[in-house]
Amino acid sequence: MEFLLVAAIVIAFISMYKRYAPVNGVECVPEDQMNQSKMVVDLRPYNDSTVNRYSPFQHIPYAYLKRFYKELPKENIHVIASDHVDLKLGIRFLKSKGYKVDKMTLLKQSQARMFKLKKCGGF
Repeated sequence: MEFLLVAAIVIAFISMYKRYAPVNGVECVPEDQMNQSKMVVDLRPYNDSTVNRYSPFQHIPYAYLKRFYKELPKENIHVIASDHVDLKLGIRFLKSKGYKVDKMTLLKQSQARMFKLKKCGGF
């Protein structure tokens, strides 16, 4: 019985770590420096009203990342997302598949229901 309790605690700890712990080796980039990246992967959902369908970003929502990650080139990748959990899970998944993720940007919803790129830090 104690073994099952310890196993459940270990599994819960690993899940919490993957979702909320900072990702090492990935630089947080603010809004004004985002255009310097060559390959930008947008992990926001398809039904997000702020996603521009004609943007130069590669738009693959996190829910579809396991299915379409092979379409991405193996160059330096900049990941953007509107949720810090999707951002960290997406970066960890891409790194586990051998991709080099070097930059990330988190989007936050402002008071006027518009999304703005969040300045780095605090997450």
